[in-house]
Amino acid sequence: MMLVCSLLFKWMLGCAASVVAGALMWGLLSLASRRWPALQASRTAWLSALVLSAAAAALPLLPPADRFAALATLTVALPDESAQTRPDARVNTQPTTLAASGSADAPSARVPSTPAGAPKPALNAEPAPRADGIATPQAADAAASQALDAPALQAKVILSASALWLTIYATGLALAALKLLRARRLWRGLLATAQRLSAEELAMHGAFNNEQLEAITQRELAVFETSAAISPMLIGLRQPRLLLPAHLRAMSTEQQQMIIHHELRHWRQRDPLCLGIAAFLQTALWFNPALRWLSRAMEWAMELSCDQHVLAGRPQQQRKQYAAALLQQWQAQTGLRPAGGIAFGGIDGATVASRLRWMQQTRTPALTRHAAWLVAAAMAAVIAATAALQPALAFSKPADAANSAMTSAGADGTPASLASPAGPEVWRYPLDQMRVTSFFGVTRDVMAGPHHGIDLKAASGTPVHAAASGTVISAGPLAEHDGRYGIAVIIDHGARRSLYAHLSSVAVQPGAKVAAGQLIGASGGTGFATGPHLHFEVRVQNQPVDPATQLAGLDVHATPRALRVRRQQYGY
Repeated sequence: MMLVCSLLFKWMLGCAASVVAGALMWGLLSLASRRWPALQASRTAWLSALVLSAAAAALPLLPPADRFAALATLTVALPDESAQTRPDARVNTQPTTLAASGSADAPSARVPSTPAGAPKPALNAEPAPRADGIATPQAADAAASQALDAPALQAKVILSASALWLTIYATGLALAALKLLRARRLWRGLLATAQRLSAEELAMHGAFNNEQLEAITQRELAVFETSAAISPMLIGLRQPRLLLPAHLRAMSTEQQQMIIHHELRHWRQRDPLCLGIAAFLQTALWFNPALRWLSRAMEWAMELSCDQHVLAGRPQQQRKQYAAALLQQWQAQTGLRPAGGIAFGGIDGATVASRLRWMQQTRTPALTRHAAWLVAAAMAAVIAATAALQPALAFSKPADAANSAMTSAGADGTPASLASPAGPEVWRYPLDQMRVTSFFGVTRDVMAGPHHGIDLKAASGTPVHAAASGTVISAGPLAEHDGRYGIAVIIDHGARRSLYAHLSSVAVQPGAKVAAGQLIGASGGTGFATGPHLHFEVRVQNQPVDPATQLAGLDVHATPRALRVRRQQYGY
């Protein structure tokens, strides 16, 4: 449930990011085209903007380490009835004693048995309050339940919004796919009624010169002729086919050859494939109008670039004939142009008029390298800003919220009246760059019991900081568990203690007062470690508890493997 909710919510954010990125890309290129008109004929610029706008939808789905988030981490606690099955569900509400397990990172916990002859507590009996003021497990659970009400409501709202968007998206996707399939059937129907021209018929057609015939033969381009009132067009993605109207024969030989030159130029620069990519992205992200704007601008750029190539170096008389052929084709066509096909006749009347004005220019503008780099840098800035403004997401289990609730009550269950008036101190990360490689409670081949801390990826010598202010009670080689922790630092924070193991060196001494974020040592691989890393533990009454109770958003900084192992073993 947690994984599904996380993916749905991230996809919803990704869709919003795609819309924002697309609008910014469209506005950027539109403004840049006014400054540099040659940009209108740059297919690469518009195609790049189209792909980047669509790719923005995947930004929230990327691993957290692969992107930078400028916003704070958004942590959502999801209600789950299976919290009792977690290894840390009651670890800080049941007093236990620590026993060596042969692994420094995973000491086993034993619950002391009731002494012989001692009376056993009655079932469902109300526990008597403790004389030391520490709350009972039942009182802590009650406080945790109250603390979970707000996160549960938050999770319900997120789930409802995500499910609603999924329904809307699926409906729109089905309609967009149906529209694409209808267009595909349309051009297949055109090809079915058209006649394929043989090599001899192509040679006698008059629209092809010797160079064009040779290119068609070598690359095996299929040419068809139809009686339908359409414009010459290329149809298909991987293996385009050239579809010519029969009325093309009524034009002059020079006009026909220029039109064929135009279509073959589309073929050589793989414009049909680009149109297919655009059609797919518009279908998958049907809700983003900017993709349609960018796609039309890309088609316009394709036509202009092909016109430039055809008219390059030609005299004014041939330019006029080419323009006349364009007008004649546009008037003759019925507007039938399936998705994935690119036609000589233009998009509509307005674009044909613009193309005619463009043809009148004897010297077409060129995009300077300086302008191209500026536009590319601006597009990169847009996508980087979109990525940076994506909030980091973390979905936590109720047990984490319960432990946090007991922490907020003070000393793991201490009543609010005994807690510090200023409230509990928020812990910071022990490393500047967090990368969780192993979670609390998981079992691994190198250990005999569950992991009673988290492992953080850190090269040897990486600075390690105190997670919270407190007093250093141990710094240096730790004899606990046969020295498996190696060089370690233990800090007493009052209600809890933090342990930093496998260090290469320490920067504090026992008895020293440290502040949150203060340098206490450097990571390494001392003790029982398969390589340099930081093993971090949180202890309550000398018992390890899940560090997620003090460090928020660990899922965001976890490796895919760490998340997968935890999900396989504990289902979340």
